[in-house]
Amino acid sequence: MELRNVLDEIKKSQKSHGFFKDTQLYQQYIDTTQEFEILRSRSDVLSTFEDASLSPAPSPPPSRRPLPPLPSQPHLHSLSHTGSVTSAKNLPLPELPNTERRPSSPRLSISLSQSSLLWRELEDVRYSPDLELLTEDQRRLQEVRFEVVTSEASYCRSLDIVVDHFVKSKQLGQLLTTQDKNWLFSRLADVRTISRRFLSMLEQRMESDIMRFTVCDIIAEHCPRFRCVYVPYLTNQSYQDATYQKLMNGNPGFKQVVETLEKSQVCERLPLRSFLVLPFQRITRIKLLVQNIVKRTTPGTEEATHAIRALKLLEKMIRESNESISQMKNLESLVALNSKVNFECKTLPLVSQSRRLVREGAITKLSNSLKEPEKSIYLHLFNDYLLFSVPKEGGRFTVINHYPVTELCAEDCPVKLDTLQKNLFRLRTKQNLLLLRADSASDKLRWISAISPPQPIELSSVQDCAQMQCIRAYVAQQPDELSLEKADVILVHQDCDNWVEGTKLSDLHRGWMPKSHLEAIVNPKVRKRNLSDALKVTNATATA
Repeated sequence: MELRNVLDEIKKSQKSHGFFKDTQLYQQYIDTTQEFEILRSRSDVLSTFEDASLSPAPSPPPSRRPLPPLPSQPHLHSLSHTGSVTSAKNLPLPELPNTERRPSSPRLSISLSQSSLLWRELEDVRYSPDLELLTEDQRRLQEVRFEVVTSEASYCRSLDIVVDHFVKSKQLGQLLTTQDKNWLFSRLADVRTISRRFLSMLEQRMESDIMRFTVCDIIAEHCPRFRCVYVPYLTNQSYQDATYQKLMNGNPGFKQVVETLEKSQVCERLPLRSFLVLPFQRITRIKLLVQNIVKRTTPGTEEATHAIRALKLLEKMIRESNESISQMKNLESLVALNSKVNFECKTLPLVSQSRRLVREGAITKLSNSLKEPEKSIYLHLFNDYLLFSVPKEGGRFTVINHYPVTELCAEDCPVKLDTLQKNLFRLRTKQNLLLLRADSASDKLRWISAISPPQPIELSSVQDCAQMQCIRAYVAQQPDELSLEKADVILVHQDCDNWVEGTKLSDLHRGWMPKSHLEAIVNPKVRKRNLSDALKVTNATATA
């Protein structure tokens, strides 16, 4: 009976949106799109819209993300804390117009029922005399706009499933406490409400002029609404992961019900976890689509102005979410570390809102003459201080010294010195010159980059840099690493021991990543195109 109610709810949603019929789930859309972008990077002639026949089949269901440890207590920035800046209570939903909309136009509905992947394959487009009036660049721009609409339809369909099938499940509801339910599902129902309204406006715009419709002004208009639901949802990520892990490992009833619900036909064999990450995937995907519109829009036009405004609002929202997540994790780690250290030197208060961990790990301290005994130490590098500690039993540390990072400079050792012992580097402080040895060559390079960060890159001056593309998603395990999604393009700065330091072209974030998750982009035309596209976006947003 409950499954029948879920199916009825989804069918009602499909009737109110022309794009729902035969729409694939968002997880399938993401997998297919990422695979296609990887395929596109292997060719200098293939364009996203030039040959739909080369689109790959959907990949297997997304794998589950690695989970962080369960927080020992509610954090002051968690959604459950009434004084939190990211509390759901402090971010009310704006009043939305009625989401009921007029039926889609008959011709548009007929076209959509054919499950077309491309705008130019729609019947209304193929037989329109205006099609011949559009240049190839204009057609490609329409394809990107069309993808915004169709991908939002896929997203809404997946949201309907997770809300109606999982969030509203009576069986799950009986097993979850109010706090567990809030942490696990956060504001998914509110996300769906916003997304339905967004899709409705996109559809109406497309129906009004299927040949030249635009979307970026609608995206910009909805960004404040997106922020109200996405920022708290994304900020809640670590608690969502921890709650899911806790329930799956410690509540047999929850695990059994979830596995039963996942086997339902409405899920199409996709796990609950793939539905929970939907908002993470969607907000970054919208940003990438808007970037593609910026690349193809004539500078100075009204559409270019709307696109740049939408892009800046999306980037601000993502940055705000990332900063909130980082602040939560850093405060938790600082509180935990503070309980495990004692100071032999001058005491440094560790817990601070502005302090963040950059890198930590064991290292060996040598004397400058290489004759005195080696000493095993542990480094905690923060954005403002570097702590030298002696590791003790039980995971405790005795801090023997600390230095402001503004007084530090890390550098590689001369070749002659490095031939005596491998992986050596020097650390200059205000008063001393320390000789340190890392466990590996890549570890040495990572310490040097972390202590003495390189200058930000200028895209115009890196034409000859190697490029790689992510072929398998990666979740950062250390603060100096980058998380990657499939198809991300990386500008390579250095690689060693199967680790790569690079800059992600989509957001210009720099960090380390395992080489096993990357594939070299060998075609010079593709590399040139990637840099050119990134420069267009950077220049457009810088001058706006």
